[in-house]
Amino acid sequence: MDKRLNVIGSYISDKQYLLGIRRAVMRLSSVDFSSVSIGSSWLTTARLARKTNVSTVAHYAVLNAFSCGDDAAKIEHARLLWKDDQHRQAIQSLEGAIASNTFATYDQRMVDTSNPEEAQQKQNMLSARAHLLLAKWLDASGQTQATKVVSKYQYAARHYSRWEKGHYYLGKHYNMLLDAGKLLPSSKQSEPFVSGELTKLVIENYLRSVPFGSKYWYQTIPKIITLWLDLGMDCMQRTRNDVQADVTAKRSHWLDAIHKQMRKYFDRIPPYIFYNALPQMISRITHPNPKVYEVLSMIIQKIVSTHPSQALWFLLAVCKATASDRASRGVAIINKLKDPKNRPKSESASLDLRVMISHGQKLSDGLLQACEIHIETRSANVSLSKDLSFNHKLAPNPLVIPLESTLTANAPVVQDAFHIRKFVAFAQERITIQSFSDEVLVLNSLQRPRKLTVRGSDGKQYGLLCKPKDDLRKDQRLMEFNTMINRALKRDTESSKRRLYIKTYGVTPLSEESGTIEWVEGIKPLRDILLKLYQRKGVQPNYNELRVFLSEASSNPANVDIFTEKVLKVFPSILHEWFAEMFPEPDSWFAARLRYARSAAVMSMVGHVLGLGDRHGENILLQEDTGGVFHVDFNCLFDKGLTFEKPELVPFRLTHNMIAAMGAYGYEGPFRKSAELTLGLLRQHQDTLMNILETFLHDPTTDFISKKKRTTPGVPETPQEVLDSVSGKLKGFLRGETVPLSVEGHVNALIGQATDPWNLCQMYIGWCAFL
Repeated sequence: MDKRLNVIGSYISDKQYLLGIRRAVMRLSSVDFSSVSIGSSWLTTARLARKTNVSTVAHYAVLNAFSCGDDAAKIEHARLLWKDDQHRQAIQSLEGAIASNTFATYDQRMVDTSNPEEAQQKQNMLSARAHLLLAKWLDASGQTQATKVVSKYQYAARHYSRWEKGHYYLGKHYNMLLDAGKLLPSSKQSEPFVSGELTKLVIENYLRSVPFGSKYWYQTIPKIITLWLDLGMDCMQRTRNDVQADVTAKRSHWLDAIHKQMRKYFDRIPPYIFYNALPQMISRITHPNPKVYEVLSMIIQKIVSTHPSQALWFLLAVCKATASDRASRGVAIINKLKDPKNRPKSESASLDLRVMISHGQKLSDGLLQACEIHIETRSANVSLSKDLSFNHKLAPNPLVIPLESTLTANAPVVQDAFHIRKFVAFAQERITIQSFSDEVLVLNSLQRPRKLTVRGSDGKQYGLLCKPKDDLRKDQRLMEFNTMINRALKRDTESSKRRLYIKTYGVTPLSEESGTIEWVEGIKPLRDILLKLYQRKGVQPNYNELRVFLSEASSNPANVDIFTEKVLKVFPSILHEWFAEMFPEPDSWFAARLRYARSAAVMSMVGHVLGLGDRHGENILLQEDTGGVFHVDFNCLFDKGLTFEKPELVPFRLTHNMIAAMGAYGYEGPFRKSAELTLGLLRQHQDTLMNILETFLHDPTTDFISKKKRTTPGVPETPQEVLDSVSGKLKGFLRGETVPLSVEGHVNALIGQATDPWNLCQMYIGWCAFL
């Protein structure tokens, strides 16, 4: 019954209410519910209370579970001791319960011997949970030998083999040993590390976790691919002596074992599970190891043949790569997919895959031409067919409209193998391309991007922004990163209560230099909003005069008054007036202002951790329907702004206008609280974030690292330096400092940097620190 509670999400109070009703019904019902069933309900209440820091309710619920004779309460009691920082007592309590064979007896009592399948599922479940918890605590406290810790992890995975968590944490422990080995000099590295056996153990256990739950997919799957492909690269290194030849032979042996596991599991699990990692796999399509490429192409083919309407968008762009080896391998996979034996398995089999690929290739070529063709006229409106040479006969098309909602595979809520196998990851009614409107809006910017209007098979119209001369692969990967953060925000109770999120959108590269971006209606650049408001009051920026003032103010800290007195007084805070105009009703105005402050806080913290710069008034937009903050253009990453001619010294944009729009308390209200929650959550999920980031940085097709000459000490240049920089921020280190800050202290310091007039007056004039 607890599986039904997962549908409610992170609304703990609602769950507690339902659990109370459930227990009351159990007591009043004529059906004879066992005391263990009632005790299990109390334990669910205890677990929810513990996670929300309501310790009195948690202890009360555990006592009730004990009174029902539920031995599983011993685990929850130990958890409460650990949460109260009584670590030694928690470990002793759990070790005592395990030694007395309590949980094995409990398992026998819980198993329905008349149902063999249920008996197998519940086999040693509680014993496995207890051993896993003990292993994690012993690992964290360092109170025992490494071999004993590993044996506890292995016990949990072995004695309840259909449990995702057991396999995941065993793999995670091996991954920790792998990371530790990388930091050691080669003379001290262990045999399992050097030979690749540790890598095999990580991948093997992560693969075993995949069929039994979706909770850890976004951590395990990218890591599986990265470790596997990197080991394949290591096997290709030239050997100079017998020792190196022996090491390479051992690595090849373990690589073959990994390939055996990969093939076995890909025959058993649905392809949608690896669908979201398709861009990562396609980025490594030129892998030099022939054995690795054989398995890699097999996985890609299986995913694309099962979900062609969605996956072809990722694969078709590879065929247009400038590097001949990338393009040829993309074409080779396409040709294999055209084989008549391949048919879509989960979608309508009435349309031949060969026909679908042919239609998709023609559409991709047509859109790419519409992106890149030079527009002679300066008119804002052009014809799709006449001016952009687009053939309207390319629609209807079986490919889905490239939007975030249509290209993202959903994960099942119910965590068991049966539901995972039967789960449908995409909507049954796919929104495919029905037709294109001939009228195209051309935006007045340097590259002149064009907005196309597409009518979907559902009858609705959707906007696509075609961007020429812009590599969108980096934006695509950052959207994946932000989507993962949104999942964490949604699962967290406090963040979910405040509806914290990052507004994301679909990004689809058509080639290495062009692509489409999902058009989001009802957004307006912050700069345009402010300039229009100032214009009404007769205030116009005199950039020549402003340049002189800013130059004088930034020449010496003693001159900072020039910025605050001569510049800011000309541009008084005015953004709050926009909220009053757009949201005239008090309740909608308050909700919009709250949404604005919270969404600004979330992206400020994420932006700081990623070193996101160039947050001028055209890269920050406001949603006219909700007041939420919307960010675009993610080219300036990993503190690249510090290498500019005028280094960006602020961690995020928090100018006087942004603060005034937050209300009477400014950044002291919802902004600060939301920032603290977000940064705390980022720290909590540090391992996951670093794993995802590592896959991006090792993507050979995407240049995440600035090639500019270093002008500021401490600016990361290599992938490892980037990882160290991000890790330091997540641990609470400010640049140049050696003592980590608490979450509250870190947020306070960042707000101080962002609002410091001395930092603001040194920003380049186009950043518009005065707005």
